[in-house]
Amino acid sequence: MDARAPHVPIARGTYRADEATAQEVPPTPPWVGRVRQTHRDGTVLLITPTGYAWTAASSNLRPATDAERAAYDAQVRGIRRERDALYRQLRGGAGS
Repeated sequence: MDARAPHVPIARGTYRADEATAQEVPPTPPWVGRVRQTHRDGTVLLITPTGYAWTAASSNLRPATDAERAAYDAQVRGIRRERDALYRQLRGGAGS
């Protein structure tokens, strides 16, 4: 039988701030990611708006604030706008 304490999975798609990534010098806020998966050992796989994924200890995570969620979503929208503009440019440049 597993002697480790049971963990409660964090819901996929929820926003979490990883306090372990914050720095005092230079001052940087914690990374905010969306939960992709909770592992059996209790660690959590998160993803940034740019697609970078990292694993964090659940003990370092807290729910993201409204402002952090809004900033994450704004960055995702910006990336999508840039991607869509590039697709339009490529289609137009192909002689179509």
